[in-house]
Amino acid sequence: MNEVRMEWTDGPGRAAEIWVDGTLLHVCDNVSTPDRRCPAGVLENVLLTYVTDGEASWADSIRDNVTGRKRLEPIRGWSYLGSGRIVSVMPVVIDFGLLTMPDPRWSTDNSLIGRDVQVVIDRLELRPAYAADWPRG
Repeated sequence: MNEVRMEWTDGPGRAAEIWVDGTLLHVCDNVSTPDRRCPAGVLENVLLTYVTDGEASWADSIRDNVTGRKRLEPIRGWSYLGSGRIVSVMPVVIDFGLLTMPDPRWSTDNSLIGRDVQVVIDRLELRPAYAADWPRG
C-alpha cells in the first residue's frame, strides 16, 4: 500500500497536490466534502483511480509502449501519460511503477496480461476507498 499525503487542495472536485511515496502528483480531489476540505497530512483509506476520455484500442495502447516503461509522466494539471504493464483482466489493472490502478476500459482477454501499454490519463483522481474497492492506495 502506498503512503498518500495531502499537501493542499482547492476543495472537492478541484485541484489538489498529494505525495505518493515521495512523488508529488496533481490530482482531482474527490476526498474533500462541500463543508470540509481535506487537511494536509497522511491520508488513510484512499485510493487513486483515473479517467480516460479517449477511445484508444488495446492494440494502440500496446503499440505506444514498445520499450516497456513504467511511469506516470505529467502532461498538465491532473493529466498524465501513463506507461505500464497489464497485470490482470476483469478488471484490467495496470502497474505504472509508482501506482497500480484499474483501467476504465474492460476486457476479458487474458492475452493482455503481461503486455506493456501506454494510456492517456485525462484525470487522476483521489477518492475514498470502500470495502469493495481494488486496489487500495
